[in-house]
Amino acid sequence: MSDVGYSSNFEIYLTRNNGIQIVTNELSLSILREMRYREVSPSDIANEFKLPKSTIQASLTKLFRTGIVMQEPRVNDARSVIYRLDGRLVFCSDTDVGWQLYARSASTARILDGGRCTSREDLSLYGASITESGLNIVQGLFNIGEELTSGERGRVFLDNMLSSMKDQCEKHGIAVDMVTKDGLELKFESIADNISDVPLIIVPMLGAIISHSRDLLGYNLSHDISLKVSNKGYSVMMKVDPFVGQDYHNSNPEHVQRNLERDYSVEPFSIYSIKGVSTLFTNPTMMDILFNLSEADMSVNDLEMDMGVSKATIYASLMKLIEMGAVEVDRNSGSPKKYRLLADPIIYSTQMEPQGLDRLGDIIERFQTGRIDYYSAVIAYAMESIKYMGVHFDKMFMRSGASTARSVIAQRPDIDPQTMLDVACSMVSEPDLAEIVTMIPLKIRVRMSPDTLWENWPADFVKGFVKEGLKSLTGDAYKVNVEVVRGKPQASSSVFQGHTVI
Repeated sequence: MSDVGYSSNFEIYLTRNNGIQIVTNELSLSILREMRYREVSPSDIANEFKLPKSTIQASLTKLFRTGIVMQEPRVNDARSVIYRLDGRLVFCSDTDVGWQLYARSASTARILDGGRCTSREDLSLYGASITESGLNIVQGLFNIGEELTSGERGRVFLDNMLSSMKDQCEKHGIAVDMVTKDGLELKFESIADNISDVPLIIVPMLGAIISHSRDLLGYNLSHDISLKVSNKGYSVMMKVDPFVGQDYHNSNPEHVQRNLERDYSVEPFSIYSIKGVSTLFTNPTMMDILFNLSEADMSVNDLEMDMGVSKATIYASLMKLIEMGAVEVDRNSGSPKKYRLLADPIIYSTQMEPQGLDRLGDIIERFQTGRIDYYSAVIAYAMESIKYMGVHFDKMFMRSGASTARSVIAQRPDIDPQTMLDVACSMVSEPDLAEIVTMIPLKIRVRMSPDTLWENWPADFVKGFVKEGLKSLTGDAYKVNVEVVRGKPQASSSVFQGHTVI
C-alpha cells in the first residue's frame, strides 16, 4: 500500500491464497509489468534496471510472500530460480483511453440504428465507461475469458468459436485476418461501420486463447496486448506476443471462485477518476470524505457529524484533496462553506463476500451449454466475481449515462428533447424495460426483469442520460425521477437472483 494513502499508479491482484493484494511501489510495479510477457530472475532484472541484485531480490521476495508471483527452479541451472506471475491482475492504472471515444460512439450508433440496446452494447458501454476513467480492465477481461472456457467442454466451445469467427464477422460486414506466426495478431476491417468497440468485445476471447495457447499454438502467449484503432474506428489491430522463457503448463488451474472460497480480510480502498486519471485511495479519512461528497455537497461541520472525526483531521484531508483536484469549495454556498466533489467515483470496496460462489460455476455451465450468449456471460461473470471480491462500481453508472448522452447529441445534433427521452428508454437492454410515465413532473419507470443481468445499472444509467441530455439541449437542469419496479423471481428463474439471463 501507499504510505500516504493514495496513488495514481497501482495494480490490484486476486491471489490464490492471500485474497486481494494491492501494489503501489514503483519498483514492484515495474517488475510486474515485465512479468506480463516474460519470466524474470533477480540477476536479469538487476542488470536491466541497473540496480543492486539485493534490491531486486527484496522486491521479488515481498511479491512472492503476497502470492502475486511464484518461483521455480531454472531448467538449465538448478542453482537459480525464475519468477512468474501467479496472481490474477484484476485492475491497474496503466491504460490508453484515446480509442474509448470511438468505442462509445460505435456502440451508440448501433443502438440508434437498431432501436434498442443489446447485451453487446451493454458490455461495450460498461467497459468504455470504466476505462475512460483511466482504469485498465483488460487483464480482468482476460481472466473472464479463461474462466468461461475452462475445462474440456470450454475448450471445445473455444475451438468452435474460433473456427466460426470469420463467418460471424463477415455477416456483419467485417473482414477478419488472424495470424499466429510469432504470437497472435488479429486484424478487423469494416467498410461501412465504426468497429472500435470490437476490442472490449474480443478481449475476453483473447484471454481464453492465451490460457489455451500452449495447446493451440504450441507455445505460451504473454498477458500483454497491443491495440491500435485507426481509420476513424473502421480498422482495429490487436497483437499478443509470445511469452519469453522456459516452457510451462498453466500452473494456476484454480478458477476465480476457488480463489474466493476463504473469508479474506481486505484493506478498504476506493478509486476515483481525477481529470481522467484513476487514483487509488486507502486513507480512511480521505475515503470517507469522498464517499460523503458523492452523495451531496457538505461543510466541515456536516462531515464531522457523519464521520465522527475531528474537524482538524477533516480539514487537513480536504486541503490535500483540493490540491489534487478531487474536491473544490462551493464559493456560493455561504457560511459555513460547502465542498463539492470534482472527482468521478469508479470503485469502492467492502469485505469480500464468498457466499453463493456456485453462481459463478452456474454462469460457466450455462455459457458452455449455450443457454446464455457470449456477451451476457462476460457481463454476468464480471458482475458476480467483482461482487464477491467486495468491489462495487455503482457510483459511476450515472456518469456513464451522461457520457453516452453527449455521444448521442454529437451524432445527432438536431435531436429534440422528446426524441432524446425516447432514446433514453431504448438504452435499456432486454429483458429490462424503460418507459416514460409522466412528463410533468418527469418520471421514468425502469422495469427490472427477474432474469436481468444488472442491479442498478439501467436506472442510474437512464437517469444520468436524461439529466445530461436535457441540460445540453435546453440549458435547464431538470429533476428526473426514475422509479424502479422489480419483477418477482419465478420458479424457473436461475440462481443469479438479479443478475441472470435466460
